[in-house]
Amino acid sequence: MNTPELKGYVYTPAGIRHDHPVYTFDYVSDAKQEAARIFVDYCLNEESQKAATDRGFNRHDNYIGEEQHMNGLDYLAAQKVWKQNKSGGVPIIAVFVADVSGSMRGTPLNSLQTSLINASSYIGSENYIGLVSYSSDVTVQLEPKEFDARQRAYFSGAVKAMSAGGNTATYDAVLDGLKLVLDKQQEIPEAKPLLFVLSDGQQNAGTSYSRVKAIAGALRVPIYTIGYNMTDTDELSDLARLNEATLINASSDDVINQLRNLFNTQL
Repeated sequence: MNTPELKGYVYTPAGIRHDHPVYTFDYVSDAKQEAARIFVDYCLNEESQKAATDRGFNRHDNYIGEEQHMNGLDYLAAQKVWKQNKSGGVPIIAVFVADVSGSMRGTPLNSLQTSLINASSYIGSENYIGLVSYSSDVTVQLEPKEFDARQRAYFSGAVKAMSAGGNTATYDAVLDGLKLVLDKQQEIPEAKPLLFVLSDGQQNAGTSYSRVKAIAGALRVPIYTIGYNMTDTDELSDLARLNEATLINASSDDVINQLRNLFNTQL
């Protein structure tokens, strides 16, 4: 109801009601049960209810959840229509900046490669995807192009061919990645720019973070950082916060799902 591009669509309830997602379980402590009740009471107060109504909730009050007899393919087809239309067809321009320095050798690089190859299968062909790798120097593996079958194959091949060695010039690579994104955005001004930095978070060569921070912040490109076996997350976390992105810790988070969700929610 609040998205101009979707004014011509009608919301059709299906399945179990999901506009009150609060659940507790018998084994949860009394204190946590009480916390849940307090939260529900807060959601039901006058101010919260007005905010919910303004954002499109508190509708279809007469609807009772029921079986729709839809199979998985039916739901996927409906979701595809939604994803194609909820942004008015605005594509994403994204460049992945991958650390292949010596400290990434072994498990971190293997995890990085698995993350990128598996996550790439969830990126729609309407988006523009590029790839940069770096150690002591920066290598532009792929300039951002439409993610059709050819670009997807090039991307997969470049990721699989990565090997680790050398120092870690993270912020030289960040600057090069940002330039690729912004140059492509000159061709497609309506596109949404994104940068993904995948690293162990230990920069030891090239431009320092203190010199890059102001530039990256001013360019207003969200930079999502993904850390592999990090011992110090401060710089990558701060880099992500500059433009309201986030740090994903690969040692504890499902990176593939995180990347898939990022592309789904950005569209």
